Amino acid sequence: MDNKTLNPHESMALISAMIEQSKHRVAMSDLRVSIMWGLLTIITAVMVTVLLLTMGDPVYNYGWFAIPAIGIPLNIFMQRRKDTPRVRTYIDTISDAVWKTVGYIGLTVTAACIVFNVCGYRQAWLAMFYYAFIVVGFGAVATGIVIKEKSYLCGGIISIVAGFIIIAAQLSGFPLLVAWVMPLYIVCVLLMFIIPAIIINHKLKKSAE
Repeated sequence: MDNKTLNPHESMALISAMIEQSKHRVAMSDLRVSIMWGLLTIITAVMVTVLLLTMGDPVYNYGWFAIPAIGIPLNIFMQRRKDTPRVRTYIDTISDAVWKTVGYIGLTVTAACIVFNVCGYRQAWLAMFYYAFIVVGFGAVATGIVIKEKSYLCGGIISIVAGFIIIAAQLSGFPLLVAWVMPLYIVCVLLMFIIPAIIINHKLKKSAE
């Protein structure tokens, strides 16, 4: 391979090609994975909400651990079942690094919450709500910027704003009721994961016609 220097036009064309290839990855080969995580999160949120409202016992918050417990094995299984290998681009590497960072932060926050809970500070679990809205929202925003997809960007921004609204509500003494916090979270998950993947899939199918 020769070390040819690309001119500005060729560089932009190469970057555009990588972005389009990444969009194909998100919308086609990884569409099921993205929807799986989104639906799993929504189903878990609904179940936890119902249990909290009917039983009134905060112990049911441990139901959130169903997301990684079920999602990680399913993710590995679905990735292995791909029929054709794909060529990874630099855009893919950046996007994957963003979500790995989001995941590592989530594990760290979870571990910290467990420690605080053992010490008797159950309110520490509220940090997971801030993480779910704000940190995951930044992940969606970063993805939208990298692959130039406004639906990811808008979904992430809405989630971040919602997270700061929750923080402001708590600081102001406004009760964080399950009845309104959980539906807000479910809407944000839809906007950050499921809807963007469907929109990209629709755009690519339309452009292929």
